[in-house]
Amino acid sequence: MKVEYGKTGTYFYLVGLILIGVFLPTSKFGLSVSQFYLLVLWFLVGLDMRSINRMFLDKPFFSRLFSRIVVSFNGIWNNIKTRFMDFASNKVAVVMVSMLMLHFVGLIYTSDFHYAFKDIRIKLPLLVFPLIISSMKPLSRKQFDTVIWFFISSVFFVTILGAVKFLKRDFVDVRELSVFVSHIRVSLCIVFSIFILGYYLIKRNYSYIVKIMIGFMIIWFLWQLMILESFIGVLIIAALCFVLILNFIYKSRNLIVKIASVVVVVVSLYAVAYIIHTIIYDYNHPQKVCVQQLDTHTKLGNPYVFDTIGYGVEDGRYVGLYLSKNEMLEAWNKRSDKKLTKESDDGYYSLVRYLTSKDLRKDAEGVSQLSVDDIRNIENGIANHNYIENPGFKTRIMRIMVAYNNYSKDRDANGSSVFQRVEFIKASLGIIKDNPIIGVGTGDIADAFANYYEETNSKLLPENRFRSHNQYLAITVAFGVVGLIVFLFSMFYPFFSDKKNRNYLYFVFLFIMALSMLTEDTLETQIGVTLFAFFNSFLVFAKNDEQTD
Repeated sequence: MKVEYGKTGTYFYLVGLILIGVFLPTSKFGLSVSQFYLLVLWFLVGLDMRSINRMFLDKPFFSRLFSRIVVSFNGIWNNIKTRFMDFASNKVAVVMVSMLMLHFVGLIYTSDFHYAFKDIRIKLPLLVFPLIISSMKPLSRKQFDTVIWFFISSVFFVTILGAVKFLKRDFVDVRELSVFVSHIRVSLCIVFSIFILGYYLIKRNYSYIVKIMIGFMIIWFLWQLMILESFIGVLIIAALCFVLILNFIYKSRNLIVKIASVVVVVVSLYAVAYIIHTIIYDYNHPQKVCVQQLDTHTKLGNPYVFDTIGYGVEDGRYVGLYLSKNEMLEAWNKRSDKKLTKESDDGYYSLVRYLTSKDLRKDAEGVSQLSVDDIRNIENGIANHNYIENPGFKTRIMRIMVAYNNYSKDRDANGSSVFQRVEFIKASLGIIKDNPIIGVGTGDIADAFANYYEETNSKLLPENRFRSHNQYLAITVAFGVVGLIVFLFSMFYPFFSDKKNRNYLYFVFLFIMALSMLTEDTLETQIGVTLFAFFNSFLVFAKNDEQTD
């Protein structure tokens, strides 16, 4: 039986949930403070504070002081005991917490306890949120929606700041457009916000003005995903839309609607595949050139070199066309403090590629046409003006193609996050092969990866030798196949355990998290684990039985 508390207690509890929603895309420190606030509230809310105050205000103060303290602590203890019993009797909440308990079991056979306890500290939200939210009274629909809207508003605020940086071109990497936390976590928040807004647009009885605003926010968030070049975000949206449409087709009783929906799905898939194929084809198949018909000398009289093999292709253009190396470098050194004298210098290839991306010749005239911003971009290692001027889906694919061409030549993945992940997966599978059943333990993950990279003479630089970047592999590395089974059970059991949990919002959330974990070890960072733990508990326990969404 849940502890009773009035409107004041509900208000303070609601404030705590709102703070979590606000700080998820904005502040690690804010999240820590908010969780501590909720935990303290969990201890105190429901106590008869008036009687406790009267007890301590009675005169004389020191008379029976000890007994007063004992009575107060007994009240707090009984309050906690009641809440904990509520939690312990909730099978779903206990299963959720088993995800963290797995890490405590892993302490039995670990050797690096410093790393282990640091890892457990990061993952404490896996305990805090199921414990608190499952043992507190559910919210009304209005209160529930209030938390959701504060979360969406916070995400919107973050994207506005990112848009300002984008319009001012005040960034070197698109990841910098996420001002406060990782662009990957922000992308997940954006994706979740899009599907919440879409649902509210259809299901909530809002005014036309509000619905127009919701529609604008959906378009805005989609644009933000594009400029963030969030490949996984776009993939999740596409996959989730596909699943939702299939579900709609299955449930629809109108044959015409079913056929029309199937046609839409097929045409959409074909269109996406065609666009991707076109981008890749155009990238790899530059227009044929007849070298004999091209200018042989620069305007300054220096000869051009035409190399269609060694320099490769950039944006469907041969990088090695119209190359006058010495003239180009001399002109560059007059405009930049970052001096370049030979091909092996750091920045040489960025200069050549950048000029190619702007369709400029690699000579003095080409360098003279670079703007001050262009010079700064090249100095910062940016090799293509589209990375700054035109970030988006196409640019992201072109980045991947550059990385693929480099990786296919010498298996060097240092310049690409995509192909670094390939190396991380190889390392993970290698470690799992040696420790298949129970893994290496909670604290030995970092050492296991470090040893693998060293033993296999990995080409990854020390600063790029990371862990799995795949949550399922990360769990298997630490706890083996047994741990993976426990993890999957604790993740999906709440959805299947009760019909009321099989609702749209919770399904969407789990789908987003499950797919994101294929490319990210989401639970290994504070923002990631808090995002998962909070909404995993909030969407299950914070709704009352009257809410059927």
